Amino acid sequence: MVKEDRTLANLDDNTLVGLALLEKNQKAWTALITRYYGKVASTVYRIIGKSAEAEDVVQEVFTEMAKAIKIYKRDSLFSTFLYRIAVNTTYKYIQKNMNRIETAEEPEFFLQIGDKSSGSEASMIKQEKAQIVNSAMKKLSPEKRFALTLYEVEGVPLKEISEILKQPLQTVWSRINQAKKELYEILSLSM
Repeated sequence: MVKEDRTLANLDDNTLVGLALLEKNQKAWTALITRYYGKVASTVYRIIGKSAEAEDVVQEVFTEMAKAIKIYKRDSLFSTFLYRIAVNTTYKYIQKNMNRIETAEEPEFFLQIGDKSSGSEASMIKQEKAQIVNSAMKKLSPEKRFALTLYEVEGVPLKEISEILKQPLQTVWSRINQAKKELYEILSLSM
């Protein structure tokens, strides 16, 4: 049983999708979810903020994945397919709950990584800077936040972001640059 789990973890995404769909292998579903849960949750939390609502959105992403996986053509990366679902699900949530998001805990776009010794001056400065950037990111439009978060924080290549957002490459690049410019302006005013 443990050996089968390790073997599944070593399979590529398309093979896992095939096992999950064709053979209705529950362990393949679990392996796919386990592989991508952290990345999807991280992206959703950075857009919405860490809250019960964000966790609900993450769960909805995987529910939507289970429904939509039948139409996954395997002509793009599975991660692109899943991020697209995450983007759509998060957009729907934001549109439906605009007022409630404003009161949610602030999104953590950048991890607050400091020195291991809590309370050190360097750690406090890093945390303060992260809070300022987090607040500034929250002021960007969701489209710009998504593009910038996927590119700068998650490290997703531009071409894949273009596929995820279903926007031309030039549009994605433009959004990222506009987001950086707006973020710079917001940060300039707050410092």
